[in-house]
Amino acid sequence: MVEYEACAMGITMAIEHQVKKLKVFGDSTLVIYQLHREWETRNPKLIPYHSHITTMGEQFDEISFHYVPRDKNQMVDALETLSSMLQANQGREMTIHIRHKTKMAHYQQLEEAKRTLRRLVAGFFLSGVILYKRSANLILLCCVDDQEAQEIMEEVHEGTFGTHTNGYTLTRKILKVGYYWAKMESNYCQNLKRCMKCQVYADNIHVAPSALHNLTSPWSFSMWGLDMIGPIEPKASNGHRFILVAIYYFTKWVKAASYTNVTKSVVVKFIKRDII
Repeated sequence: MVEYEACAMGITMAIEHQVKKLKVFGDSTLVIYQLHREWETRNPKLIPYHSHITTMGEQFDEISFHYVPRDKNQMVDALETLSSMLQANQGREMTIHIRHKTKMAHYQQLEEAKRTLRRLVAGFFLSGVILYKRSANLILLCCVDDQEAQEIMEEVHEGTFGTHTNGYTLTRKILKVGYYWAKMESNYCQNLKRCMKCQVYADNIHVAPSALHNLTSPWSFSMWGLDMIGPIEPKASNGHRFILVAIYYFTKWVKAASYTNVTKSVVVKFIKRDII
């Protein structure tokens, strides 16, 4: 009975979605062969289910039933495993009413926001269904969506006449061709990082492996920087809990030494022994 109920629910959903041609797959030999009329339905409890599904099948132009062994139906096992892993949220139900507006929406905000919108729109021109942007030299640039922008970047970068140049040069080349979208430079720099040929054959011998950061001195023209790190927990095996670090700003040379306690005499001794 459970197999018949599951089959009836699936066929009902197909009818609700206005399906006209349906293939029913199942791993129950009893249900499939009885609906396929290869076996006779003798159980009185199953006869109403059989007749109900047969009646629903008349609403389709074409319906067929196919038996699939359980060992070849991995989708059922995956759905059963997924249903045991997920928990439905049995929270409070709420009915949401969505009202459909038949009239055109109007921008009714502050006058300052209206001026901002008019200033942004002034740089664009709509011709039919195509949007153009006015460039600085009054050339109309065709605005494209994300899919067209990706195709243009691939063609200009590595197409027939592609030269695999950097992102800023290619951005200007795309503008000369007559295309525009909002995030041209950022999109092209990201696309450049995904180009395998640029990563393999680019001349990046002198490029740093990571982004460089500027080191600033606490005073102008200072040469040395002295800092103390600690107390460190747990302390070292020799009982040291503090570290004195000296940095030479011009060569980035570093000298460090550990101590149990840092006092005035310890700092003077560190400077005389390790720096001077």
